[in-house]
Amino acid sequence: MSGLDIFKPEVSVIAKGIEGKVVTIYGSNNLGKSKQSSRMTKPLYLPFEKGLNAIAGVNFMPINSWGDFKKVNKQLSKNVEKAKEKYQTIVVDEVDAFAKYATKYVCNQYNVERIKDGNDGFGLWKEYENEVWDEINKLISNGFTVIFIAHAEADKKGKIYPKGDKRALAPAIDNSDIVVYLESNGVDEEKNVIKSSAWMAETDDFFARSRFDYIDTYLEEFTAENLNQAIIEAVERQEAAEGITAVTYEQQKEVNSSESQDFDSLMNSIKETGKKLNAEGKLEKLNEVVEKHLGKDKKVTECTPKQLDVMSVILDDLNDLLD
Repeated sequence: MSGLDIFKPEVSVIAKGIEGKVVTIYGSNNLGKSKQSSRMTKPLYLPFEKGLNAIAGVNFMPINSWGDFKKVNKQLSKNVEKAKEKYQTIVVDEVDAFAKYATKYVCNQYNVERIKDGNDGFGLWKEYENEVWDEINKLISNGFTVIFIAHAEADKKGKIYPKGDKRALAPAIDNSDIVVYLESNGVDEEKNVIKSSAWMAETDDFFARSRFDYIDTYLEEFTAENLNQAIIEAVERQEAAEGITAVTYEQQKEVNSSESQDFDSLMNSIKETGKKLNAEGKLEKLNEVVEKHLGKDKKVTECTPKQLDVMSVILDDLNDLLD
């Protein structure tokens, strides 16, 4: 893609189906959260708690620590195309449990017993928050359908929300296209469990939501198929009502992608621009730009691949200096 240009903006598009979307499903126990999530298309299950104990035939990775999750997440991110041949849906079960794993990981990382004991008593809250955010952001950035499962709990006023530490919940909930609240329907006359119902809009009693204006906000019977169909129908209704044309997930991904950056190419571009500025007698201004972004006495040639974003901004500023 070309560089960012506010006078040539992209136009947002909507993708059909559930591919690439993020969904949080929550409710009390035994409502079908794990079972229906495991029935999504080509699932890989990441059980932070024992949600698969009564479900057979599901591909899963044993997750017994935050380190296990990081290793799996790294493999998914490094081998996206290969992983997508086998998996479409990544199921994280469940949010409160992975927050506890992340807490333990950060405590061990800084050799303290509790998060609040780190940083000389000021706590490791920001480190913990960043650790969770980084891993969730990595997971949802690769185009998989990601299902977060959570338990439910009531606040002081009795309203029901997903259960968990807010620092861990926020990146999951905020990035969810749909937050589904499941409600029990009890048992039938023969004492068989009736499938739970699903809500996708907030009420006075519980939190739920959807980014799709035309979605059915209530599913009498919650199943993987019914959820997927609800999303498809929501997009079709929007097409009809607003005259838009929905696209594939890959097309949406292309629209939303930023300019790709290669370390070596970026470094060479900065060097070439630097030579031109030097020839124009603007070496002092060049140094001012570098110092502004990297610090006093720092050089661009000392940058690492982790600093691609900073290097890109430096190049942009240096190009502004050219006649």
